[in-house]
Amino acid sequence: MKNLKSNIILSTLVSAAALFATASHAAESNKLQEAYKSTNVKAALINVCKEETAKGNKLSSAEVSKYCTCAVEADGKLTNAQKWEIQSAINQKKSPSTLAFVQKQNKDLQACFGPQLTTKLKSLTEAAVKNAQAKK
Repeated sequence: MKNLKSNIILSTLVSAAALFATASHAAESNKLQEAYKSTNVKAALINVCKEETAKGNKLSSAEVSKYCTCAVEADGKLTNAQKWEIQSAINQKKSPSTLAFVQKQNKDLQACFGPQLTTKLKSLTEAAVKNAQAKK
């Protein structure tokens, strides 16, 4: 059960990473809009991710850089149709981790993150889930 929960948490985390560019926060949204106006959109998106991720003070600057580079790379590989499938699954209250392409992307992201960052992200996600459940 713990392994299943851990996989679901990581899948949720990775799906969130893949969809970070669709964030709903106004400040992030403005920064993202500016990033899309850049002459180097990919680098600008990585920088926005770094700024926002660093605010949590949970990862070192090297980890933030690795996380954001991997996340933006992964997001760039998703087609619009795949993003729609992920959003549809979320809207149906289903885990995007059931989608085959998300499972493959999870493996690719874990390889990109490396075992140390993957473990740290799992641990941070589990702590956040426990915190959210405690607040209910």
